[in-house]
Amino acid sequence: MRKLLKPVLVFSLGLLLLPLSIQAAHEDKVGPILQRELSMAGSDETVPVIVRMKDPVAVQSFTAPSRNKGPVRTQARANMIRALKLRAEQSQQSLQYLLNRHGVIKSRQLWMINGVALEATPAQIEEISRLPEVASIVLDQAIELPEALPAQASEPAEPNIVQVNATDLWALGYAGQGVTVAIVDSGVDINHPDLGPRWRGGSNSWFDPNSEHPFTPTDLDGHGTRVTGLLLGGNSSGAYIGVAPDAEWIGVKIFADNGTALNSMIHAGYQWLLDPDGNPDTDDAPDIVNNSWSFEASPNICDAAAREFQADVQALKAAGIAVVFAAGNSGPASSTSTAPANYPESFAVGSVGTSSSTTLISDFSSRGPSACDGTIYPEVVAPGYLVLTSDLTANPNPYIRIAGTSFSTPHASGAMALLLSAFPDTPVITLETALKQSATDLGTIGADNTYGYGLIDALAAFNNLSGQLSIDVTDSISPENDRILAFGSVPPGSSASASIRVRNTGSLPLILGTADVSNVNEPFYLSSDACSGRILPAGETCSIAVQFAPSLLGNFSGSLIVLSNAVGEERVTVTLSGIGNTPPVSPQPLAPASGATGGTTVTFSWLPASDAEGNEVSQFLVYSPHADFAFATIRQVETIPAVVLGAGGLLLGALLAGLARRRYLLTGLVITVLFFALVACGGGGGSGGDDSPTTDNNIDLPADAQSTTVSGLVSGITYYWKMTARDSHGAETQSAVRTILVQ
Repeated sequence: MRKLLKPVLVFSLGLLLLPLSIQAAHEDKVGPILQRELSMAGSDETVPVIVRMKDPVAVQSFTAPSRNKGPVRTQARANMIRALKLRAEQSQQSLQYLLNRHGVIKSRQLWMINGVALEATPAQIEEISRLPEVASIVLDQAIELPEALPAQASEPAEPNIVQVNATDLWALGYAGQGVTVAIVDSGVDINHPDLGPRWRGGSNSWFDPNSEHPFTPTDLDGHGTRVTGLLLGGNSSGAYIGVAPDAEWIGVKIFADNGTALNSMIHAGYQWLLDPDGNPDTDDAPDIVNNSWSFEASPNICDAAAREFQADVQALKAAGIAVVFAAGNSGPASSTSTAPANYPESFAVGSVGTSSSTTLISDFSSRGPSACDGTIYPEVVAPGYLVLTSDLTANPNPYIRIAGTSFSTPHASGAMALLLSAFPDTPVITLETALKQSATDLGTIGADNTYGYGLIDALAAFNNLSGQLSIDVTDSISPENDRILAFGSVPPGSSASASIRVRNTGSLPLILGTADVSNVNEPFYLSSDACSGRILPAGETCSIAVQFAPSLLGNFSGSLIVLSNAVGEERVTVTLSGIGNTPPVSPQPLAPASGATGGTTVTFSWLPASDAEGNEVSQFLVYSPHADFAFATIRQVETIPAVVLGAGGLLLGALLAGLARRRYLLTGLVITVLFFALVACGGGGGSGGDDSPTTDNNIDLPADAQSTTVSGLVSGITYYWKMTARDSHGAETQSAVRTILVQ
């Protein structure tokens, strides 16, 4: 586990040596460890610090839905990332101005915690502390790479993978496939045959915040390589060494080659994990983050310094990412929990295994209770004594037997990967709960502060999840699993119907409450409800039918909430949206006639589209050598501008609305079309500049016809073509399809 390089002890003598002005300025903002450093620093000496700004983003308000990869989760994560970046940009302007003024160039923005890591002189730090936007300034400390405990016996260890019942899930077809795990450690030896093939690869799968190995996964120490092997290592040695061998990994090398990790580098690593490729709209974050390190030199502490990474862990958890930590090697005494494992948001893993038993607590394993909230610590235990795993390929033997909670931790991360391959929609809290509730109780009866809830059992956790209540809510409008019922454009006076489908995906009966329809208002209506108040057996489905019937133009929204006793999904919200809007009349093809022949340059002509409500309409020529328009060419042509109505138009709109409410929509639409026809008379972007007809392909064209010429068509090919129209509300229509043989 990691050890603090600098002691947490604050010397009062050092504080007395601080200039009084600095003490006053730093009274509430500068941490005590930093104050001691400043007292000993020369006036021109720079000190590494982390500056945090006030009013960080409340990440809990952006909590990702408990569903697998998909547009809803992607959008939730993107919203959180953008909010974090925007808050950092806005709140750090005065700080950046000050840094620029002083020529401070060694800085790194930590937008995930609304902070900046930088190096500055004592006088500059004093000036920074006076900025009203600054919340705190702490020393950018370093922690040491955990030392693996050496093997103390030559006899083979018990098969640890079998001990946690991972092989039973493999037999069921679940080996971690589809799951990405992040290794936050000393790196990973990409050349190891058990690890290299499981790297996700690409520019979004490796990050070295120290910039020592920016492109290729590297590990000069071996700690991260050993951790990764226990999590997902293959069977090049003749037997599988990893719990989830079909999972894939990405890596963050927080520890520099000298074996230390600055706090700022750890922050940068967590920040990268939330958005590996720098594009919030792509969901490439990991599913699980394995942290086999802690503040091991400072057990049983949960002060401000110990909580350095709590905001990072909270953000990852809010994004739906499991965060697993080693409990620490500070045992055997009680009250030896270590940060960050003792955060309420973390999942701490202790170690079992001794020279005489595989189920006795290891002497080195830290004990509880948690120093942060007094709860059970660790959460669970796993094999961590003399376990076989991968080692650096530069060594004569690329395998090693090792001990420590660093190596019990990947057993728990691997078990989570197995469960996610079986139940990809499982929320993090449900994963953690299943592992705790299903663990094999050891020590005193019930959860305790030595073994936690017990030894993890992947098969028992699988059975636990299988038996839990589970709900799946989809709808009849694609995409079906986004929990958005988007009706699109519906003409006023008309209606459209769709349904919300509720399925019991668990093995126990699902109790459905009365659907919350408090936000289902006109023009949305429930036409039927076969779900409310029902007990839904396992595997069965019920439906709620929703109708959208606008009587006026405009955009409308609402929501419906499905209530049930499904753990973690007690309230499932389905968003309703629709537009009161008449789709445009599509352009009507004129020439060439269907079945005509032509050269490699063809002039296409059509009557322009129209819109009953005067919206702007974009027109498109679509042509392809395929009848199904695969690999089609889409050319935007003339745009029909929006019609700005005067008082008469407003009166007509009111008349139309009234007619729609009285079910005389057809008459109203006819009047409207005639009105716009009069308005558009003589216009329309035709190929001619006067009202005389034009000729195209020997066809007389009306004055308002429009045309476009396409060159470079291929001889001997029959092309299919059509015209489409899209109004400013997104409603689309298309004409009939025509063909032309190019000779």
